[in-house]
Amino acid sequence: MQDGQTGRPLSRRAFLAGSALSGAALALAGCAAVDYRAPAADAPGRFEGAAPARRARAGEGWWRAFQEPQLDALIAAGEARNLDVLQAVAAVEEARATLMSTGAADQPQLSGSAGLIRGDSTGRAGVTTTSQAGLSVSWLFDLFGANRNARAAAAARLEAADLSVAAARLVMQEAIARAYVELRYQQASIALTRRSLESRRKSLELTRVQVQSGTAGRLELLQAEQLVAEGEAQLPGFETGFDQALISLATLTAQRVSELRPRLERGAPQPAPRYRASVGVPADVLRARPDVALAERSYAASVFEIGVAQAAFYPSISLSGTVTPAHIRRGGSITAWTVGPALDLPIFTGGANRANLRGAEARAVQAKLAWEAAVLVAIDEVESALAAYNRDARNIAAQTHLVETSAETVELARANYSLGEGDFMEVLDAERSALSAQQSLAAAQAQRADDFITLSAAAGGLN
Repeated sequence: MQDGQTGRPLSRRAFLAGSALSGAALALAGCAAVDYRAPAADAPGRFEGAAPARRARAGEGWWRAFQEPQLDALIAAGEARNLDVLQAVAAVEEARATLMSTGAADQPQLSGSAGLIRGDSTGRAGVTTTSQAGLSVSWLFDLFGANRNARAAAAARLEAADLSVAAARLVMQEAIARAYVELRYQQASIALTRRSLESRRKSLELTRVQVQSGTAGRLELLQAEQLVAEGEAQLPGFETGFDQALISLATLTAQRVSELRPRLERGAPQPAPRYRASVGVPADVLRARPDVALAERSYAASVFEIGVAQAAFYPSISLSGTVTPAHIRRGGSITAWTVGPALDLPIFTGGANRANLRGAEARAVQAKLAWEAAVLVAIDEVESALAAYNRDARNIAAQTHLVETSAETVELARANYSLGEGDFMEVLDAERSALSAQQSLAAAQAQRADDFITLSAAAGGLN
């Protein structure tokens, strides 16, 4: 082999030394890869509260338990338009690009150049024109696993970004379902109050007639007017609650309020789940929760980044070469080339490498603790949700019975008063109690739906 610039044979010793160095790099490449093992969660075998078994309903969203077409449409709009979800999707593309960029470091790098020079360097030979073009190639050997660990970290970050999309979707689904339940509750409360007002206004008119006939006094008239005023005072609060829930739904689905209002102002029953929530055992929940899986992938990435920091303490070897043909007008052509390995030794960095390693180790500790916290939060959220969910049926039954007895009390109080055997105050109290019982039942039904949503989301949002 000859030197491209001198034309003399290369020193056999130099050639063998370069070959040996390159061979050692190839033999040792990848030997320092990090051996990462996912941590095992120390989760109990079952939940403290009675947990419904996990349902096997592949591909069916948990919110479909409500069998509400309007809710289905809102969540579909959220999937397509919700800005938090779209940001998470864009972050996946960024993570994918980072992985591609990181992977390129292991590939040979090829670049080209070209130039044209005119000039007179001697002042006697006249103007000369020199044209040249060149190719340069370099290849950095991953002797101590820096690139391999960087690729593994980037791959884990990409998986974490995918899981961030799943987490954002679950948060969006939960928020839309809650807002929809709230909207229907406020709508039901408006309807209840308006029906009660109709009855109270009839009682007021009857009382006015009785006052004119002398069978009722001024006090009874004032009490009837007070009852009507109480109902009228409640309406604005429920109407405001409806508008606020509507605005939340518009924000979550990136739609205009004016687009949603005509559809949602049409009355509909309060949503109630048609089947039980899907939970299973703690291990099922931890597998299903995207935030737990995301925390584990973030921890994995931080561990691989320790390997990148460790590799900075060791030498790096690269193989590079250039070919540069040049042509001098009226002077002929020459071709220069070089090839050989290069060794980069980190002899003194002012403590930067050690600081980078300590920082990477600290980030890994933080990521491990974040994963452990995610596991604890997941179990805690399900336990808390179960405590409420398992009592909803009893609450609904008690509130339903209260509504029935309150309605009967109103009928008896009115009958007694019309026969002159009762006091008008008894009628007013009975009507107040009846409306309160109906509103409490509506609130209990909304709470049952809300607890179902909370439990379903806490369990990972799967059926």
